[in-house]
Amino acid sequence: PHTEQEMASVAAAAKLPVERVRRRVAELHEANPMLGHRGCRLAITYPEICEMQARAVFEAALDAGRLSLSGRPPVAEVMVPLVATVQEIDIL
Repeated sequence: PHTEQEMASVAAAAKLPVERVRRRVAELHEANPMLGHRGCRLAITYPEICEMQARAVFEAALDAGRLSLSGRPPVAEVMVPLVATVQEIDIL
């Protein structure tokens, strides 16, 4: 979330105080995101981001399967981004 309204919405959905969300947004801010903390290293440092994204993918796949007209379940594919070392995969 970038705006106060978005932070309030996230806080309400997560049942957290807006100030906690605002602090977390400030902690995750990067001056130049293209040079920053990316890929699997972000998931290692902030595992809650990885967990949230994985949950969203799998919940969406379940919803898509329920709504499918073809009757075939969707195939959700999850890629681990920007891995540089075997140790990074081991940590995840």
